[in-house]
Amino acid sequence: MLMIDVIREADNEHEIYFLLTAYVEAVRHCDPLHHLPEVVRALPLTGVEDVRDRTERLRAVLESPGALDDMKRLVLAEAHGIFAVARHRLETLLEEYQGALLAAA
Repeated sequence: MLMIDVIREADNEHEIYFLLTAYVEAVRHCDPLHHLPEVVRALPLTGVEDVRDRTERLRAVLESPGALDDMKRLVLAEAHGIFAVARHRLETLLEEYQGALLAAA
């Protein structure tokens, strides 16, 4: 199972932040050429807004007109996919939580 699939099926936000942190740590350790921008490599993750911001920054780099070599594009695309899925899952969990609160009230 791929990291992106595990995040997509995470049961709670703590699992998502744990998995994202593990991913960032792995990239920091295994990517000596720093294919990812420092803002994406930075820890800790500070919440859904932080994940949203990192996702948008990765998208912007991928869509920028500057030339990217194949390896950098691959690393950026993988990171963008992981952060985008995490963002979506976090937002879904938040909506579910808010819906449960409203239903309980």
